[in-house]
Amino acid sequence: MKRTTLLSLLAVLLLAGARAGAETAPATQPTIDPLADQILRASCDFLAKSPAFAVHAEVWKDVVLESGHKIQVTRNFDLVLRRPDHLYVDAHAHHKGRSIWYDGKTLTVLDRERNLYGIIDAPANIDQTLDLAAQDYGVTIPMEDLAVSDPYASAMKNVTDGGYFGDEPVLGVSCRHIGFSSDVIDWQLWVADGPQPLPQKLVINYKTQEQTPQYIAIFSKWNLTDRATDLAFQFIAPPGSVQTPLVSKKAGGKVP
Repeated sequence: MKRTTLLSLLAVLLLAGARAGAETAPATQPTIDPLADQILRASCDFLAKSPAFAVHAEVWKDVVLESGHKIQVTRNFDLVLRRPDHLYVDAHAHHKGRSIWYDGKTLTVLDRERNLYGIIDAPANIDQTLDLAAQDYGVTIPMEDLAVSDPYASAMKNVTDGGYFGDEPVLGVSCRHIGFSSDVIDWQLWVADGPQPLPQKLVINYKTQEQTPQYIAIFSKWNLTDRATDLAFQFIAPPGSVQTPLVSKKAGGKVP
Protein backbone atom coordinates (compact mmCIF):
# COMPACT_ATOMS: atom_id res chain seq x y z
CA MET A 1 0.00 0.00 0.00
CA LYS A 2 1.19 3.53 -0.77
CA ARG A 3 -0.10 5.46 2.25
CA THR A 4 2.18 6.68 5.03
CA THR A 5 1.38 4.80 8.32
CA LEU A 6 2.61 4.72 11.94
CA LEU A 7 5.39 2.17 11.13
CA SER A 8 5.87 2.89 7.42
CA LEU A 9 9.58 3.84 6.77
CA LEU A 10 11.07 6.15 4.08
CA ALA A 11 13.38 4.41 1.59
CA VAL A 12 16.91 5.37 0.58
CA LEU A 13 18.54 2.88 -1.76
CA LEU A 14 22.31 2.98 -2.02
CA LEU A 15 23.39 1.77 -5.45
CA ALA A 16 26.85 0.44 -6.07
CA GLY A 17 28.83 1.92 -8.93
CA ALA A 18 29.22 -0.32 -11.97
CA ARG A 19 30.56 -0.06 -15.45
CA ALA A 20 28.35 1.62 -18.04
CA GLY A 21 25.49 -0.58 -19.16
CA ALA A 22 25.92 -3.11 -16.33
CA GLU A 23 23.20 -3.85 -13.75
CA THR A 24 23.47 -1.94 -10.51
CA ALA A 25 23.02 -3.63 -7.15
CA PRO A 26 22.47 -2.34 -3.61
CA ALA A 27 25.75 -1.35 -1.93
CA THR A 28 24.46 -2.42 1.47
CA GLN A 29 21.93 -4.91 2.75
CA PRO A 30 19.81 -4.49 5.87
CA THR A 31 21.47 -5.88 8.98
CA ILE A 32 18.67 -7.47 10.94
CA ASP A 33 19.01 -9.91 13.81
CA PRO A 34 17.18 -13.09 12.67
CA LEU A 35 15.59 -13.44 16.12
CA ALA A 36 14.20 -9.89 15.99
CA ASP A 37 12.80 -10.58 12.54
CA GLN A 38 11.29 -13.84 13.74
CA ILE A 39 9.60 -12.17 16.72
CA LEU A 40 8.15 -9.37 14.61
CA ARG A 41 6.99 -11.73 11.87
CA ALA A 42 5.26 -14.02 14.39
CA SER A 43 3.41 -11.06 15.91
CA CYS A 44 2.38 -9.67 12.52
CA ASP A 45 1.27 -13.07 11.25
CA PHE A 46 -0.82 -13.59 14.38
CA LEU A 47 -2.59 -10.26 13.84
CA ALA A 48 -3.09 -10.89 10.12
CA LYS A 49 -4.66 -14.30 10.80
CA SER A 50 -6.94 -13.01 13.56
CA PRO A 51 -10.42 -12.67 12.02
CA ALA A 52 -11.49 -10.15 14.64
CA PHE A 53 -10.05 -8.28 17.61
CA ALA A 54 -10.35 -5.19 19.77
CA VAL A 55 -7.60 -3.24 21.52
CA HIS A 56 -7.11 -0.07 23.57
CA ALA A 57 -4.04 2.16 23.35
CA GLU A 58 -2.86 5.02 25.53
CA VAL A 59 -0.50 7.24 23.57
CA TRP A 60 2.02 9.90 24.63
CA LYS A 61 3.40 12.15 21.90
CA ASP A 62 6.02 14.90 22.11
CA VAL A 63 5.09 18.27 20.60
CA VAL A 64 7.73 20.94 19.98
CA LEU A 65 6.28 24.42 20.50
CA GLU A 66 7.33 27.52 18.53
CA SER A 67 9.26 28.60 21.62
CA GLY A 68 11.34 25.44 21.30
CA HIS A 69 9.87 23.92 24.46
CA LYS A 70 8.95 20.26 24.12
CA ILE A 71 5.76 19.10 25.81
CA GLN A 72 3.96 15.78 25.88
CA VAL A 73 0.29 15.29 25.00
CA THR A 74 -1.82 12.22 25.66
CA ARG A 75 -4.56 10.54 23.69
CA ASN A 76 -6.53 7.33 23.99
CA PHE A 77 -7.48 5.08 21.09
CA ASP A 78 -9.87 2.17 20.75
CA LEU A 79 -9.92 -0.07 17.71
CA VAL A 80 -12.45 -2.78 16.84
CA LEU A 81 -11.90 -4.87 13.72
CA ARG A 82 -13.64 -7.68 11.88
CA ARG A 83 -11.88 -8.81 8.74
CA PRO A 84 -12.14 -8.20 5.88
CA ASP A 85 -14.52 -5.24 5.81
CA HIS A 86 -15.44 -3.83 9.23
CA LEU A 87 -13.50 -1.31 11.31
CA TYR A 88 -14.21 1.15 14.11
CA VAL A 89 -11.66 3.55 15.60
CA ASP A 90 -12.22 6.10 18.35
CA ALA A 91 -9.55 8.68 19.22
CA HIS A 92 -10.14 11.03 22.12
CA ALA A 93 -8.30 13.52 24.31
CA HIS A 94 -10.18 15.61 26.86
CA HIS A 95 -13.24 16.93 25.00
CA LYS A 96 -11.66 16.53 21.59
CA GLY A 97 -11.75 13.46 19.42
CA ARG A 98 -12.50 11.80 16.13
CA SER A 99 -14.32 8.55 15.48
CA ILE A 100 -14.37 6.49 12.31
CA TRP A 101 -16.79 3.80 11.19
CA TYR A 102 -16.34 1.46 8.22
CA ASP A 103 -19.11 -1.08 7.58
CA GLY A 104 -17.99 -2.54 4.26
CA LYS A 105 -19.95 0.01 2.24
CA THR A 106 -19.34 3.47 3.67
CA LEU A 107 -16.70 5.31 5.68
CA THR A 108 -17.92 7.85 8.23
CA VAL A 109 -15.71 10.40 10.01
CA LEU A 110 -17.07 12.24 13.08
CA ASP A 111 -15.42 15.29 14.66
CA ARG A 112 -16.71 15.01 18.21
CA GLU A 113 -15.58 18.49 19.26
CA ARG A 114 -17.47 20.30 16.48
CA ASN A 115 -20.16 17.60 16.19
CA LEU A 116 -19.68 17.39 12.42
CA TYR A 117 -19.60 14.22 10.35
CA GLY A 118 -19.07 13.19 6.74
CA ILE A 119 -19.84 10.00 4.86
CA ILE A 120 -18.33 8.61 1.66
CA ASP A 121 -18.73 5.40 -0.30
CA ALA A 122 -15.94 2.98 0.54
CA PRO A 123 -14.23 0.01 -1.15
CA ALA A 124 -14.92 -3.60 -0.23
CA ASN A 125 -12.07 -4.23 2.23
CA ILE A 126 -10.09 -2.55 5.00
CA ASP A 127 -6.82 -2.11 3.08
CA GLN A 128 -8.44 -0.33 0.16
CA THR A 129 -10.49 1.84 2.50
CA LEU A 130 -7.38 2.90 4.44
CA ASP A 131 -5.71 3.81 1.14
CA LEU A 132 -8.73 5.82 0.01
CA ALA A 133 -8.91 7.71 3.30
CA ALA A 134 -5.22 8.63 3.25
CA GLN A 135 -4.63 9.30 -0.43
CA ASP A 136 -7.87 11.02 -1.38
CA TYR A 137 -8.92 12.68 1.88
CA GLY A 138 -5.74 13.03 3.94
CA VAL A 139 -7.16 10.95 6.79
CA THR A 140 -4.66 8.70 8.58
CA ILE A 141 -6.61 6.25 10.70
CA PRO A 142 -5.04 5.65 14.14
CA MET A 143 -3.46 2.21 14.70
CA GLU A 144 -4.04 1.28 11.08
CA ASP A 145 -0.80 -0.74 11.08
CA LEU A 146 -2.60 -3.27 13.28
CA ALA A 147 -5.53 -3.45 10.89
CA VAL A 148 -3.86 -3.96 7.50
CA SER A 149 -3.83 -7.41 5.94
CA ASP A 150 0.00 -7.58 5.90
CA PRO A 151 1.34 -5.84 9.03
CA TYR A 152 4.84 -7.27 8.51
CA ALA A 153 5.30 -5.67 5.08
CA SER A 154 4.00 -2.37 6.43
CA ALA A 155 6.35 -2.44 9.42
CA MET A 156 9.50 -3.57 7.60
CA LYS A 157 9.32 -1.34 4.56
CA ASN A 158 12.84 0.07 4.04
CA VAL A 159 14.18 -0.95 7.44
CA THR A 160 17.98 -0.67 7.52
CA ASP A 161 18.76 -2.66 10.66
CA GLY A 162 17.16 -4.30 13.65
CA GLY A 163 17.96 -6.13 16.85
CA TYR A 164 16.69 -8.13 19.81
CA PHE A 165 17.26 -6.51 23.21
CA GLY A 166 16.12 -9.15 25.66
CA ASP A 167 12.99 -9.90 27.62
CA GLU A 168 11.25 -7.46 29.98
CA PRO A 169 7.69 -6.96 31.24
CA VAL A 170 5.20 -4.30 30.17
CA LEU A 171 2.45 -3.76 32.75
CA GLY A 172 3.10 -7.23 34.12
CA VAL A 173 3.12 -8.96 30.71
CA SER A 174 6.35 -10.78 29.86
CA CYS A 175 7.56 -9.33 26.56
CA ARG A 176 10.32 -9.69 24.01
CA HIS A 177 11.95 -6.36 23.20
CA ILE A 178 12.94 -5.67 19.58
CA GLY A 179 13.86 -2.55 17.65
CA PHE A 180 14.42 -1.39 14.08
CA SER A 181 15.82 1.66 12.30
CA SER A 182 15.50 3.61 9.08
CA ASP A 183 17.16 6.81 7.95
CA VAL A 184 14.47 8.93 9.61
CA ILE A 185 13.16 6.99 12.62
CA ASP A 186 14.12 4.42 15.22
CA TRP A 187 11.30 2.29 16.58
CA GLN A 188 10.98 -0.30 19.30
CA LEU A 189 8.30 -2.90 19.94
CA TRP A 190 7.57 -5.04 22.98
CA VAL A 191 5.77 -8.27 21.98
CA ALA A 192 4.04 -10.56 24.46
CA ASP A 193 5.91 -13.83 24.97
CA GLY A 194 3.61 -16.82 24.54
CA PRO A 195 0.99 -18.29 22.22
CA GLN A 196 -0.55 -14.86 21.53
CA PRO A 197 2.40 -12.63 20.49
CA LEU A 198 0.47 -9.36 20.62
CA PRO A 199 2.13 -5.92 20.67
CA GLN A 200 2.21 -4.41 24.17
CA LYS A 201 4.28 -1.26 23.70
CA LEU A 202 5.58 0.83 20.80
CA VAL A 203 8.16 3.64 20.90
CA ILE A 204 9.11 5.75 17.87
CA ASN A 205 11.94 8.30 17.82
CA TYR A 206 11.77 10.83 14.96
CA LYS A 207 15.51 11.32 14.80
CA THR A 208 15.61 13.78 11.88
CA GLN A 209 13.10 16.21 13.43
CA GLU A 210 14.01 19.08 15.74
CA GLN A 211 14.55 17.85 19.31
CA THR A 212 13.87 14.26 18.16
CA PRO A 213 10.27 14.00 19.40
CA GLN A 214 9.07 10.65 20.65
CA TYR A 215 5.84 8.68 20.31
CA ILE A 216 4.91 6.08 22.94
CA ALA A 217 1.91 3.75 22.82
CA ILE A 218 0.85 1.19 25.44
CA PHE A 219 -1.58 -1.45 24.16
CA SER A 220 -4.03 -3.14 26.53
CA LYS A 221 -7.44 -4.78 26.76
CA TRP A 222 -6.76 -7.08 23.80
CA ASN A 223 -9.87 -9.10 22.98
CA LEU A 224 -9.72 -11.81 20.32
CA THR A 225 -12.60 -13.94 21.55
CA ASP A 226 -15.67 -11.70 21.35
CA ARG A 227 -16.58 -10.81 17.78
CA ALA A 228 -18.26 -7.42 17.58
CA THR A 229 -21.76 -7.33 16.11
CA ASP A 230 -22.66 -5.27 13.05
CA LEU A 231 -23.98 -2.56 15.37
CA ALA A 232 -20.43 -1.71 16.52
CA PHE A 233 -19.57 -0.63 12.98
CA GLN A 234 -22.75 1.31 12.22
CA PHE A 235 -22.74 5.07 12.58
CA ILE A 236 -25.58 6.67 14.52
CA ALA A 237 -25.53 10.45 14.30
CA PRO A 238 -25.20 12.09 17.76
CA PRO A 239 -27.90 14.54 18.83
CA GLY A 240 -27.38 17.94 17.26
CA SER A 241 -24.70 16.74 14.85
CA VAL A 242 -24.52 18.17 11.35
CA GLN A 243 -23.50 16.31 8.20
CA THR A 244 -20.90 18.03 6.02
CA PRO A 245 -19.45 16.84 2.70
CA LEU A 246 -16.13 15.04 2.67
CA VAL A 247 -14.27 16.76 -0.15
CA SER A 248 -11.22 15.06 -1.64
CA LYS A 249 -7.76 16.62 -1.45
CA LYS A 250 -7.82 17.01 -5.22
CA ALA A 251 -10.67 19.45 -4.81
CA GLY A 252 -8.90 21.26 -2.00
CA GLY A 253 -11.33 20.05 0.65
CA LYS A 254 -10.94 19.08 4.29
CA VAL A 255 -12.52 16.37 6.39
CA PRO A 256 -14.38 17.17 9.62
